[in-house]
Amino acid sequence: TENKPDFVGITSTTPLIKKAYHLAALIKDIDSGIPVITGGPHPSAFPEDVLKESAIDCVVRGEGDSAISLIAKEGFSRSVPNIFYKDNGRIISSQIQDDVISDLDSLPFPAYELFDIRKYHQPRISSRRSPLGYLETSRGCYGKCVFCNKNIHGFKIMMKSVLRVVDEMERMLKLGFREIHIMDDIFTADMSRAYAICEEILRRGLKFPWYPRGGIRVDRVTGELLAMMKRAGCYRIPFGIESGSQRVIDVIKKGVTVAQAEEAVGLAKKSGLETECYFMLGLPTESEEDLKKTVDFSIKLDPDYVKFAVTIPLPGTKMFDDMSAKGQIKTRDWSKYNFSSSPKDIYDHDNLTWETIDKYYDISHRRFYLRPDYIFRTALRTIANGTFLAHVKAFLKTRW
Repeated sequence: TENKPDFVGITSTTPLIKKAYHLAALIKDIDSGIPVITGGPHPSAFPEDVLKESAIDCVVRGEGDSAISLIAKEGFSRSVPNIFYKDNGRIISSQIQDDVISDLDSLPFPAYELFDIRKYHQPRISSRRSPLGYLETSRGCYGKCVFCNKNIHGFKIMMKSVLRVVDEMERMLKLGFREIHIMDDIFTADMSRAYAICEEILRRGLKFPWYPRGGIRVDRVTGELLAMMKRAGCYRIPFGIESGSQRVIDVIKKGVTVAQAEEAVGLAKKSGLETECYFMLGLPTESEEDLKKTVDFSIKLDPDYVKFAVTIPLPGTKMFDDMSAKGQIKTRDWSKYNFSSSPKDIYDHDNLTWETIDKYYDISHRRFYLRPDYIFRTALRTIANGTFLAHVKAFLKTRW
């Protein structure tokens, strides 16, 4: 009531959609006349369901940059592409239009100056300095992975120019950010562009820690590129490995090989970069032997950090559609689609029991992190980079 907003916008993923509903209800309790707009992966997948199930007035499907500007000028109207909205009890859909934004350089810089960036902190085990800011240098991903939602940016990749990216980095640093995390789906999709960005960082004499937090495909790196990223301030590379079984990698349409994963992680280590690998347990058609291969492969790769997650078929993915068609999806209670508990109430796996999946999830991190040689090397590395105490605290808080 103090700010009297013209609109309230809420972005939501599937695990958080019930919280978005709750927030919309609170807003309407304060002032029923405030229009509530939502967007993000889940509303984009089920726009009509979101409007029927909540007090939300409008869903923006896909990118919201231009839609929000148009709504501010014209209100909810068929003339605004890619929106669904309520009109006297009916749900109206405007024209669905791709490529609403064709030039990312045309977008204004994020208005970070409106916020107290001194509050933008991350745990020391996942950062070097604070305040820390996020940067988007591209949108979209050409990958066909069955577990990934493409409702927002699609398969086409759009990229900001090299100069625009480094201009944005320089501005963030002048505003007070001391570290930057790049959130692109594939920062190195165009490896020559990624190399040129690093060259421009060095040319301008910008010195700050950064890393491509969104992850790098193992088939989009070279030793030369990784060495240049290291020179330009990058300190860690995350790779989405997913599985140690080539058969499973092919089933999920990752489009890479275990040999490429091994080579990419080796090149990153050789370049002096920290390595981080992500794996999924319970992927479609997976067997217990495949689970063993994944855990064994994580130890063979021996990155600095590893994360195992139990597969969740999220709306908007081919995996969700395939499982729905086969009757494997057990609930559409979206509050259960979170990553903090076993998804055994969400779906039935085609091969594995939940007892088996949960067992491998429980042992995976222990087998990787509780190796004496790993503990010794991590202690030396974190003492050297000043994050030793943060790692000790995280270790003691973890339920092994």
